[in-house]
Amino acid sequence: MSRRERGGTLVLCVDRDDDIGEKAGLQTPVVGRAASLSAATKLGLADAEDSDVNAIFAAVRIYEWLKGEGNGAGAGDVEIALVAGEKNLGVEADRKVGRELDEVLSKTGAETAILVSDGAEDESILPILQSRVKIDAVRRVVVRQSEPLESSFYVVKKLLEDPKFAHTFLTPLGLIFISLFISLLVGQPGWAVGLIFGFVGIYLLLKSFGLENLMMEFLETVRQSIYSGKISLVTYICAVVLLLAGTSQGITEYTKLPTAESGERILLSFVYFARGAVGWYVGAALAPLVGKMLNMLIERERIVRQWAILFSVVASGLIVWGGSECIILLSEGNYPMGYQFLFFSLLGATVLSLVGVRISLYLKERSTMSKGEGKES
Repeated sequence: MSRRERGGTLVLCVDRDDDIGEKAGLQTPVVGRAASLSAATKLGLADAEDSDVNAIFAAVRIYEWLKGEGNGAGAGDVEIALVAGEKNLGVEADRKVGRELDEVLSKTGAETAILVSDGAEDESILPILQSRVKIDAVRRVVVRQSEPLESSFYVVKKLLEDPKFAHTFLTPLGLIFISLFISLLVGQPGWAVGLIFGFVGIYLLLKSFGLENLMMEFLETVRQSIYSGKISLVTYICAVVLLLAGTSQGITEYTKLPTAESGERILLSFVYFARGAVGWYVGAALAPLVGKMLNMLIERERIVRQWAILFSVVASGLIVWGGSECIILLSEGNYPMGYQFLFFSLLGATVLSLVGVRISLYLKERSTMSKGEGKES
């Protein structure tokens, strides 16, 4: 489609989690009334309860109204389009929406847009859209449901079936129940708090780095290692053992927690657990990395960036250990020693990180030089 002259209005429907692609198997962007109606029909047949179906139909209705004679819009002044992000949301989803909107604007030449969405999630990318086109209006589509469908059972059932809700809210809740189960199983109810802090802390760290699917990827890597006979399988088993041992050691350290006020006790609970477990957790993180490096060595591949990762993991563990020791010493009134622990741990972590980066850069330069010499010869 050739680029049109600038001007006109775009009725834009955004599907940030790409239901249109995942469920209906359609490629976006979708431009035009007929294509949009076809997309809504296919998505409705794939999942009649998806709210994006209603959003697309609402966008078509607005498009037809703008095409009418009562609003002063000419026949060529209005266009409708559907853009989508990624299933896992996040940065990549937003960037994909931006790229598709750029493509649509290039085709239609629209200068203003009306955003049609099915909720706050799609509207969260409004700043991205406004950076590319002027948004004249936002239309949120709310589906009216019959009274039986509004029952508590139905709402809970639909929430449990929603992958986005399950990943965000059910995972930490499940970790809490698992922690309580383990503590009751071994006859140590006092361990529950330490286990909860440990599991939920790990989950929050993975969530903050966008690695909440790390466990599934880990299991898939283990499966591939079993089939391929790589040495990394042994190191994965070592990582699991070290992780369990670290959790046990952290709980043991937690039991040494002295009497303190409730607010201070919560902080010290986490700190004591971290002091006991951090060394084991660092070992658990290093084990798969070392296994991968050994596999690369056996297969005669160049080990470059793995050195920086290795030193960074050790440096991170050193910071956590030094920080926990500092907090414990400060809580005991030993301020000079606490500050020394913090200073030297930060200094050591900085030096380790620089050493890792320097080694990686050196090996990368060596690799580049050897490739250049190979081409010349």
